[in-house]
Amino acid sequence: MSNRRRHASDDYEIEAKRRRGLPEYDEVERRLQNLIIRVDESSATSSLESNLESLCGLLEADLDKYRTKIIEIVTFCVCQLPDKITVYSTLVGLLNAKNFNFGGEIVEKLVSDLQEKLETEDYQHAMYIITFLCDLGNSRVLTLSSIIEFLEGLLQSAFEENVPQARTDWFVYVVLRVMPWIGLELSEKKKDELDNILEGAGKYIEGRRKVHVKMLQVWSASTPHEQEDYLDCLLAQVKSLSTNGWKEKQIARHYVAFDAALQDALQHNLPSFSPPVHKDESNYPLPVVVFRLFDYADCPEDGTVLPGAHSIERFLIEEELNWIVDFNASDRKICAEELTNYARGANVPIAYMILEVLFSQLFRLPHPPQPTGFYGPLLLDLCRLQSSTMPQVLAQASELLYQRAGTMQPLCLDRFVDWFSFHLSNFGFRWSWNDWKDCLTADRWDAKKIFAREVIERCRRLSYYGQLKEFLPKSFAPMIPPPPDVICKFDDEEQPGHEAATKFMNMIMARADDNGIMAEMRDEDGRYDPDLFGIFFAILLKTSAKSFSHTFVALSRYSTTLKTVADTSDEMQEVLLCCLFQCWRNNHLRIIILVDKMLKMQILDCGVVISWIFSESLRSENDRQWIWEVLNTALERLSRHIHKVAHDVKILQKRVDRQKAENEEMEDNDAKTREQEELEQQQEKLENLKDFQKSLFLDVLHKFTVLLTEFIVHCETEGTDFRTPYFAWINGRFKQIFLMHGADLHEFTGDLRRELFSSADIDPNVLETFQQFVALRE
Repeated sequence: MSNRRRHASDDYEIEAKRRRGLPEYDEVERRLQNLIIRVDESSATSSLESNLESLCGLLEADLDKYRTKIIEIVTFCVCQLPDKITVYSTLVGLLNAKNFNFGGEIVEKLVSDLQEKLETEDYQHAMYIITFLCDLGNSRVLTLSSIIEFLEGLLQSAFEENVPQARTDWFVYVVLRVMPWIGLELSEKKKDELDNILEGAGKYIEGRRKVHVKMLQVWSASTPHEQEDYLDCLLAQVKSLSTNGWKEKQIARHYVAFDAALQDALQHNLPSFSPPVHKDESNYPLPVVVFRLFDYADCPEDGTVLPGAHSIERFLIEEELNWIVDFNASDRKICAEELTNYARGANVPIAYMILEVLFSQLFRLPHPPQPTGFYGPLLLDLCRLQSSTMPQVLAQASELLYQRAGTMQPLCLDRFVDWFSFHLSNFGFRWSWNDWKDCLTADRWDAKKIFAREVIERCRRLSYYGQLKEFLPKSFAPMIPPPPDVICKFDDEEQPGHEAATKFMNMIMARADDNGIMAEMRDEDGRYDPDLFGIFFAILLKTSAKSFSHTFVALSRYSTTLKTVADTSDEMQEVLLCCLFQCWRNNHLRIIILVDKMLKMQILDCGVVISWIFSESLRSENDRQWIWEVLNTALERLSRHIHKVAHDVKILQKRVDRQKAENEEMEDNDAKTREQEELEQQQEKLENLKDFQKSLFLDVLHKFTVLLTEFIVHCETEGTDFRTPYFAWINGRFKQIFLMHGADLHEFTGDLRRELFSSADIDPNVLETFQQFVALRE
């Protein structure tokens, strides 16, 4: 195992591990912890093998007194340091050879931890434990017969009936995943049993449903790289490993050096294990599609060779790189250093593999493992640390992504826009723009054109308007957006409403109160005039246009006016939205943030915002990114509010239950009643919010189905193919709703099917998206 420089100071790693769950230890225990965690750090005077021998002797001497702590530290390392699994399996093998009972206790603790991890749905750590248990067969701690029985039991769980496919997929995945570690040993001594396991896994994968795959693919086309389901890909990689005699070059098998010490060790049988049964509320890891950006032809001819897509080395390196990113995600600088110092990358074009892993995470559907904003700064740090290679490879990756933008899912295109514009902003917006001039003459709905236009829009946000003309070629002038200034049509003296606008301007400058403003808006019947309300709001936006802070202050100052008038009808809220668009149509960021702000202030209602998004007046904006961002932000805001209320209900429920349990004869019946009344009120509020959310989702999805179905019917009437860039774009935004809000929508699957997607009016090509979504979790 390599000596990777993980932290700036020697104590940082230990402190990090302690923050992840290790309890406080006394001085001796801290020393043991330090030695166990750092056992792989060889030096000029000691090798890993000598470190293991020394540590084994030290731990053996301390077993009687610190047995529990040693077991605790080792099992902790199995979960938190999976890159050192073979180090710890060798250590446990050496200790087991000297103390049989200790080996048994370690195994019992691991099996107990595995049960706990599965019950708490910690599937990542459960997978590491299973891999470690299998590797203990290599270090002569566990019998191969019991490992076979263990794997057969896991595989048997994949054939359970009436459980989600996501559950059964996981069991097959973990059985295949351990094969690089234990496959060689099993092939030599338990070949028939191993063949049966692989045959069972193959039959499962062959028969499983794959409706969900299209939903998770980054691109709608399978060229130049096939976008495989992760189980299909892993099975092919394991078969390739088997064909090569189960020999691979990535796993450091330290126990080989201690074969003489381990070969006569007494071995344990792995205790019988039964995974927790499925419950309706159980959650499982969602399937993924394997992301491929490069192949060997993209790498320099005089460099190292990129492992094939079905090479087990490709899988093992990607697994380690993914783990490095996840483990160090809290500090991107350390993360970049760890990726740069990855020790096993010498025999592969590691810059290409690192970028492919990072883009696979950025574009992963439905959600990336880390926030999307994490990857931009990380890639900048990698460019700084690997200045001779990474910037060039990253530019090559950007070009490949642009060339394949035409079939990219809109949600992934959004992430590409956000990352690329951020990246350019850190390099003075320098780019070979003329290489992308093909987008200038492309159709309005062409994804390359949409991408380039949105990138330029983002670059304006990240710089200033005048700079666009400085870094863009003259040929891109048609792509440059108008100045992002506020537009107030009432500045024109000939414009109807100019006089009223002047009056509102004077009142706002004089800081008139809400009563005075509202009185000015009422007509003779005492009702609020929508035209005057629109004029007032336009002037309010104009007078506060200097910054977001100024606008927020203005909205807060006249929040009573805005809420009171907006609450009278949906029409008044539509007036606000239309006026907002008219004033800030050249500054989309203003619209996005101000709509969200007014939703938060409860000036606007989510339902009205959604109706506005799909209104005829905004059809011209359907090819823009901002309009879909407003839609999803509105849905997400409601979801966050519901989750907060649900959390409050859970806390209140625990409080009421605790009161009942503590004292059934509680004399303060009034206090108990108050708690119960508050709980009932919150439960009713939560139920009403969920009903509203369901209605909202039904409304949004219905609007999409109508839009898409009508387009298909129109094309059939005209005798043209409906599979156009327009259909791909709108259908992609339809999929985006299911992807971004899948956890909430899953709760309403039955209602959606019954009330919307059982209609014969919906075209099968539109219904397909709903079926893909359902297949993700069923």
